[in-house]
Amino acid sequence: MTLPASTTDPLIPDKTTLYCFDCGHESPIEGDWNRRPNGDAVDYDCPVCRTTITSRPSRDRRPAGDARLLQCSSD
Repeated sequence: MTLPASTTDPLIPDKTTLYCFDCGHESPIEGDWNRRPNGDAVDYDCPVCRTTITSRPSRDRRPAGDARLLQCSSD
């Protein structure tokens, strides 16, 4: 009997995982990365070698046009 092919390919990385290009550490974006504010962004630093992996917009910062998308019409 042949087992069906796996639906998850181990060669395709998870999109929510960050990788340190200096030391190879990997963890989900909400994992063990050291987060520090940097203006309107948050820097994600590797907990092993302290390399800054990425800088992402702060969660409390929204684009100006975003407020219009949240309004509902009473009509």
